Amino acid sequence: MNDLLAAMNLAYNTTLKARARYELAQKGQGSILPVPCDAVRLWHAIGAAWLLQSNNRFWVGIHCADYPKGLLELKDPPLILFGEGQRELLRARGVAMVGSRNATRTGLGTAQGFAQAFAQAGWGVVSGLAEGIDGAAHAGALQAKGATIAVLGCGPDEVYPKHHAGLKNQIIQQGGLVLSEYPPGTAPQPAFFPRRNRIIAALADALLVVEAALRSGSLITARVASELGRPVAAIPGSIHSSQSKGCHAMIKKGALLVETAQELLDEALASLPEYKISCMLQEDDIPCNEDLNCHDDTDTEMDESLARVLSSLGHDPLHVDTLADQLGLNTEDTLAALTELELLGQVLSESGGRWVRANGVF
Repeated sequence: MNDLLAAMNLAYNTTLKARARYELAQKGQGSILPVPCDAVRLWHAIGAAWLLQSNNRFWVGIHCADYPKGLLELKDPPLILFGEGQRELLRARGVAMVGSRNATRTGLGTAQGFAQAFAQAGWGVVSGLAEGIDGAAHAGALQAKGATIAVLGCGPDEVYPKHHAGLKNQIIQQGGLVLSEYPPGTAPQPAFFPRRNRIIAALADALLVVEAALRSGSLITARVASELGRPVAAIPGSIHSSQSKGCHAMIKKGALLVETAQELLDEALASLPEYKISCMLQEDDIPCNEDLNCHDDTDTEMDESLARVLSSLGHDPLHVDTLADQLGLNTEDTLAALTELELLGQVLSESGGRWVRANGVF
């Protein structure tokens, strides 16, 4: 039996319960496995064909030398991983970033800005390629020409959501990594995504939640990271926003409240494993104390009426009608001013006719 078939047989043989497969894995490569079932042979054929299509594709089993050591800390580590991209990132230092799929424009900008700062400081950004915060985190790392790892809840040849196919390809082309514990040909399923989250938490050296509701899958990822001893941080938001309540609950329970990327990196460096200290993405650490709050662009001339509208708008979303009443203006004039301010990068439009100050990321 060749190595790939043996590894897939250990990971996917449905004639064995999951606990039995993990017990066999702990015994080492010399363990006697049952004969591969038909499903394993089919997955092996599909997986082998997928691997041959590109030199950039690989697999790594739990007994391989370069299997990520952080994953071994899990109670149920993936027994095999399929990857496409830079294999060396399996051992690189990184920060996981997760959050709401239904993120606000402010949240998306914050995620992108923090990811850029992490990447510029030589840290990989680990996330799940999902809608919302995940996508913004990957995009921010790529914009900074940094490394990012996307952990999928489907096979490595699939993509979810479908419109992130371009983002997935960009990650691979720019030296990032796409990773999955599921064999090629596996379609996304709801049960796969919570399991995907444990890999995100264990692969990284710290975790940041940008926006999350109280019943968010991101909180599961944060709990796993905390159980593994990883530094866990959250971005606070408006007390009126449902997308901030999960982050606030985390902070109340002891998560680090961060305002700059360097705050979390300092925590991550303090607990970084020795084998990762020698696997830095860059030789020198670049401090990333960028203030991600809104700053007025001093190079942009703004007339008095626009400045008045901007000064009345805060970082909590405000409906255009409410803002108009506060300013004593009609809705049409207020909306025109907001639109002009949006073109200047000073404000962002939210759903339901609400507006908020930009945070300086875009």
